[in-house]
Amino acid sequence: MKENVGFNLFMETERLNIRPYREDEKDHVINLFTDAEVMRHVDTGVMSSEDAETLWKKLIEDFYPNGKTTIYGVFAKTDESCIGHCSIRPRPQKAEDWEIGYILQKNAWNRGYATEIASRLIKFGFKELSLPEVFATIDEDNLNSIKVAEKAGMQFDRYEYDEEGRFLVYSIENKAKSTFSRLK
Repeated sequence: MKENVGFNLFMETERLNIRPYREDEKDHVINLFTDAEVMRHVDTGVMSSEDAETLWKKLIEDFYPNGKTTIYGVFAKTDESCIGHCSIRPRPQKAEDWEIGYILQKNAWNRGYATEIASRLIKFGFKELSLPEVFATIDEDNLNSIKVAEKAGMQFDRYEYDEEGRFLVYSIENKAKSTFSRLK
């Protein structure tokens, strides 16, 4: 599966617009990735301002211009304020497995936004990217993300391990794709 510019780059949910970032939205990303509480369960954790700036430059100067368009900002429909970040992309250690991810500002927590985002990314993965399955990797103690994955229809699949220890892998199968592949 290849990330591709040919897809509709704008998604929406009942309350959210999900789209690629614009160059003038850098401060939102920097603030999000440098907030220790927000980044507690994300990859290697909170970023320094310099690392967040480097990530931003890579996104705007490399990823988007080269067709890697599966990393998005999340914006409230009511006022277009940036409330978070999300992605659907190949897992770093298992490129054949595509995973969803989302990061929300603290003032957007506990409002159901994460479930809206996860459900919409799964739909995008199945309909636009034709993925056979979508994954989410979750820290064992991140009960809120476990609930989000389950509300979005995902089920616990397995445990995996990395340098930080054991984590959970949730998944959901594309029923239409699996039915089609069995008919061949």
